[in-house]
Amino acid sequence: MYTVDLHNHTKFSYDGSNTPEEIIENAIRHGVDVIGITDHQFSIGENLPIYYEYIQHCKIKYADKIKVLCGLEIGTRPTPPESLPRATENFDYVLFECLDDTRAIDFYEFLEWRKLFKCKTGLAHTDIFKLGERYGLDIIKILRDNDIFWELNTSGNYIYYYDFLTNEKKQQIIKESGIPVSVGSDTHYIAEYRKKQIRRANELLQKLNIPLP
Repeated sequence: MYTVDLHNHTKFSYDGSNTPEEIIENAIRHGVDVIGITDHQFSIGENLPIYYEYIQHCKIKYADKIKVLCGLEIGTRPTPPESLPRATENFDYVLFECLDDTRAIDFYEFLEWRKLFKCKTGLAHTDIFKLGERYGLDIIKILRDNDIFWELNTSGNYIYYYDFLTNEKKQQIIKESGIPVSVGSDTHYIAEYRKKQIRRANELLQKLNIPLP
C-alpha cells in the first residue's frame, strides 16, 4: 500500500514540538512513502524563505528513504497576507484551513485567492459537505473545476473524517467527482502519531480509486 501524510507541523509552527528531521524520520519508521511538512504561515512569517530552504535540504537528505514535500498551512482567520502567492510559488502545495468555520474568509474570497497560487492548493480539516449546504453550492464540482484537493484529516479532532469513513453515499460522490483527496495526520507531536488512522484513510482512498493530489 502507498501511504501519504501531507499535514505535519514542526518547530517552525508555534504549536509544533519536533524538528522537520524528527517528523520525517518518524514517518520513515511507520512506513510512510510521502511526507508533507505544512507549518503555519502565521508562525513562520517573514522567515518563509528560510523555512523553504530548510525543507528543500531535507528533501535531498532523505531522498533515498522517503519523498518529502514542502507545504504550508494558511490561516483563514483573518485574511492571509497578500504576499503569500508569490512567496509560495515554488512550494509543492498549500493548505487553506477551516473554511467551514463561520469566522473564516468567505468561500468566494477563497476562490479568488486560489487563482493567485501557482502551486497545488487544498482544503485542510474542512467539511466540504457542510460548506456546500451553507452556501447552497455544488462545492465538490467547484473544487474540481478549480483544481483544489480535499484533505481527510485523521487527527481525531474532526467529525467529518469519521463520517466519511462509514458513509458510502459520500464516498461515492467523491469517487465520481474525480477530485483528488489527501490524507493528513495534522501531527504536532510525534509521540501522538496516529499510524492506524493514517493507514486506514489511505487504504480507503485506494480501495475507492480516489486519486491523490
